[in-house]
Amino acid sequence: MCKYAVINGSHTAMGEILGAKAKPIIGIPVYDEHTNQIKWAEERKLGILAISTKQTVSAVSEIRNNYNKYQENVIEFAKNYDRSGTRKTAKIISEMLED
Repeated sequence: MCKYAVINGSHTAMGEILGAKAKPIIGIPVYDEHTNQIKWAEERKLGILAISTKQTVSAVSEIRNNYNKYQENVIEFAKNYDRSGTRKTAKIISEMLED
């Protein structure tokens, strides 16, 4: 089983990995909004933003060396994660459109 994931920073991928799988992330943004989302995770010690190769290598080392700290924060985050949020949102939108 992997201990962390390297992702692009989309909120869907972040939600699944941080919330459903309870693993810290290394986020390499593709779009500006990804940067903001990864920074949000970084501020909460759920993962690390990496833009360059050097930052990515440093992020891997940081998570490996301080894994318990990151894992503790991610587990706390995952306790409040609602795995059915997408379905609930789709249902609400569907009901709104029917009215």
